[in-house]
Amino acid sequence: MLPDVLGYKMEKGRNILANNGYNDIKIIFTKSPYKTKISPSSQDARIIRVRKVSESTVELLICYV
Repeated sequence: MLPDVLGYKMEKGRNILANNGYNDIKIIFTKSPYKTKISPSSQDARIIRVRKVSESTVELLICYV
């Protein structure tokens, strides 16, 4: 069963998934729809969607909030 990592910070969620046997983790980034500049280094990257692609592959949609 896929662990629930929605809302987790990206690194913590990746670690949980890796510890549960998901070795291939694909990351897709998105940004806020607002026109303000977001600096990835100053913001927290959070997981907003998880999709199981295969038995050992997961796709994560990450957003800086």
